[in-house]
Amino acid sequence: MGLLAVFAALAVFAAACGDDDSTDKATPKAGATTAATAAPTFAADSSMGKIVAAKKITFGVKFDQPGFGLKDPVSGKLDGFDIAVAKEIGKSLGLTEDQIKFEEAISKNRIPYLQEDKVDVVIATFTINAERKTQIEFSKPYYQAGQSILVKKDNTTVKLPADLNGKDVCTVQGSTPAQNLAAKYPQAKLLLLDVYSACVQAMKDGRVVAVSTDNVILMGFAAADPTVKLVGGLFTDEPYGIGVKKGKTDMQTYINSQLDRMFKDGTWDKLYDQYLGKFEGLPKAAEARAKLPAAP
Repeated sequence: MGLLAVFAALAVFAAACGDDDSTDKATPKAGATTAATAAPTFAADSSMGKIVAAKKITFGVKFDQPGFGLKDPVSGKLDGFDIAVAKEIGKSLGLTEDQIKFEEAISKNRIPYLQEDKVDVVIATFTINAERKTQIEFSKPYYQAGQSILVKKDNTTVKLPADLNGKDVCTVQGSTPAQNLAAKYPQAKLLLLDVYSACVQAMKDGRVVAVSTDNVILMGFAAADPTVKLVGGLFTDEPYGIGVKKGKTDMQTYINSQLDRMFKDGTWDKLYDQYLGKFEGLPKAAEARAKLPAAP
């Protein structure tokens, strides 16, 4: 299966996950809303006030992450859990959907894009860690993942993370999975590319034997392609946070308040069921939400 075919399959999978007519989708709790009903008033010099005055917010997101942020190669439409959460935040500011903009932020560009004001917010399977917190502000965790391994279906040589030592493994530049592999399995021969879809293609072409990143990202590729499988279980904790520029603590606090709203009114559960609920092996929404760690 070539790269375009993989993207087409992922787009079909994403469309199925994002189908609003799905009968097994969770129903929000009573009183749930898809965004705040009325935009709050902000000080003109606050981060939120400036966004409202500009009538535009730009989110940095992934374009090749099934379940979280995927761009349809034909229609150009973006969809996924991160996209939906971003829209919730934008609409809560009183912005219309056409005032909510998206830029592709591959792993190595996420922090520079915030520092250079190319985007206002990054929500892109972005693991919170101590090093990154010295460079940007993070929200509280809104999703908990863990690193795993993807191999071809017929692979019998990689069963555990330690089996990666001495083998060619692909992950992406600027990611925590790359750091984890270098630290835990230093004999693995890493191929660092820009996006995970390219890593999957490299594996299918025989340039590497495995791809390693967060389990939920790999689950999306496996759900769309029966020739690959996950192995090795989880060997790290990866709490995802929403990033803003260093010093924008008012925006950080506001995003946390919106996450709290989504946790309480059923919106988070609804979006989880819609985009991630069909991934085999993931817990139900309520269990996943209950396991979210406190802000590190």
